[in-house]
Amino acid sequence: MLLSRKKLLTLAILTEGGLLAIAIGVAKLFFKNIVFIPSYEHILHDFLMGLLFSLLPLLLFISFCIKPPRFLSSFRKVILNDVRLLFAEAKALDIVLISLMAGLGEELMFRGVLQAKIGIVWSSLIFGLFHFLTPAYFIFATAMSFYLGELCLYFNGVTVPVSAHFAYDLGALIYLRFVYKDSGDPRLPPFDEAALKVYNK
Repeated sequence: MLLSRKKLLTLAILTEGGLLAIAIGVAKLFFKNIVFIPSYEHILHDFLMGLLFSLLPLLLFISFCIKPPRFLSSFRKVILNDVRLLFAEAKALDIVLISLMAGLGEELMFRGVLQAKIGIVWSSLIFGLFHFLTPAYFIFATAMSFYLGELCLYFNGVTVPVSAHFAYDLGALIYLRFVYKDSGDPRLPPFDEAALKVYNK
């Protein structure tokens, strides 16, 4: 799907910003015992830990884009065509802002609210459904949610998952937008540059 830069940012603000607002509102109105950040003393430490823990899923993402296991072949196709085309007009600053909104909005909702109330299994399944593009992508997103959920439990708060989610999205989108080049794989349709040029006229 082709989106202009303005439409992409609007969509991100509505979805990710909306999740953030809903998570904060739900926590304040219905679950007053939820504490998103137990302590502000270790914010820098948590941010750096999040960056560190983002490396494993990011390396897996890049490896799956290059040569995925057979059962994740549809994951590669949807990422390298649909998602990459979606961000074809995005600037580096756009990607930073979108990644930050996704990290904050999704982690406060899925880890800060849902996981705190219904547990890691159900919140991870809902997270996977929220990101459902193909069955393979659902599997990857659900596994990623379990990973972030365990970080939330281990570090007793959402700051490490927020940082890890932000860094993962940032690295993955920068890779797709600025680093990845078509390999000429006959099983994968080439990036639709012609459609993009027509759309931008």
